[in-house]
Amino acid sequence: MIFMSMERRLKKLSGLQPVYIDVNSNPMPQVSSIEEVVQEVNHTNKVEVFIMEDTRTQASHRAVGVDIGTGFISCAELEKGKVKCRKVRDAFFKLNPSQFLEGSATQFGENMLKTSGAHYVKVDDILYVLGDSAFQFASLFHKECLRPMSKGVLNAKEPVSNLMVGELVKAVAGPPQTDDDILYYCVPAPPIDADFDIEYHKQILGGVFKDIGYKNINVMTEGLAVVYSELADTAYTGIGMSFGAGMCNIVYSFMGIPVFSFSLSRGGDWIDEHAAMHTDETNNVVTSVKEKGGFSITEPSSGIQKAISIYYDSLLIYLVEQFKALYEKTPKKELPNVLNPMPIIIAGGTSLAQGFVERLRELTSEDFPVPISEIKHAEEPLFAVSNGLYQAAKLSNT
Repeated sequence: MIFMSMERRLKKLSGLQPVYIDVNSNPMPQVSSIEEVVQEVNHTNKVEVFIMEDTRTQASHRAVGVDIGTGFISCAELEKGKVKCRKVRDAFFKLNPSQFLEGSATQFGENMLKTSGAHYVKVDDILYVLGDSAFQFASLFHKECLRPMSKGVLNAKEPVSNLMVGELVKAVAGPPQTDDDILYYCVPAPPIDADFDIEYHKQILGGVFKDIGYKNINVMTEGLAVVYSELADTAYTGIGMSFGAGMCNIVYSFMGIPVFSFSLSRGGDWIDEHAAMHTDETNNVVTSVKEKGGFSITEPSSGIQKAISIYYDSLLIYLVEQFKALYEKTPKKELPNVLNPMPIIIAGGTSLAQGFVERLRELTSEDFPVPISEIKHAEEPLFAVSNGLYQAAKLSNT
């Protein structure tokens, strides 16, 4: 189901031509019964779809790229000569029908969800609503969504995380068509400001895809996927930055090989949490204001907008400082001899705030260790990672 209020920007993609986008977003009214809730949630689509032309060399077998982010799960693959990207919110909501009904509340609630076509799973007689409808249910009941992912990795505090991720992946990628299908998924680069095990996260996600039925499973860091999506024309040389809900991922790539890569444990959720803390609002309210847009982070007006802007600025300053520090720590013999300026490509929903590119351009205009030719968004920022994973899968299959 789609619950997307952020204004979409359709542009020409490097090697990919946008054809159409199917987005449906309706505000949810206040309701008082589970039947009314389910009826209203049923007005929206389950998965957002974006279709693009692919002018690059085609693969001999099915190639699939899956981006499992903290905020969304997206998938890219070739269908009927075009790249089809699908996206669903990476969230779930624990439904309590007895809040509205007496007697066989759970069975009634399940019947209503089935009738509406809502995406849900039942675990130990507990109903979990998945995807964008989970966000809508949470907003209606003034509660927070539950997340299978936290700060870029699987949420260990939610025991059903693996199951929820598996269900959402099946919604966007489906099962393999043959044993020859090649799938790439992404993981964060090693974090420089957090202590968690990327290897555990990588192995668990690999197991999720194996359980779905995939056999040829490969992994790539998120920042490098942005490079593979956007920088074929520069021989995959440049800086890729992905700004997600849970983390920021950065790679300095030369000819498709990472010079260095890292992640930060700050992202859109970090902005929302801190802005909510200082405005006495819920995270969901702050997220809605941020995704609605309509203001520049360099010129906020309301109190919530000002709080959001403060933490956006803090995030970008922090990122540039960490890039400079890591560059200085890297042995000179491991740094390429760069003669020409290179681009910075940014992707991810958190980067779509107005004024984001301009502020990053200001922060990298002086004393940045790598010569920069331009800073720009990926041509389709919300699908750049999954498209890059698809391109990597295709390259390994040609």
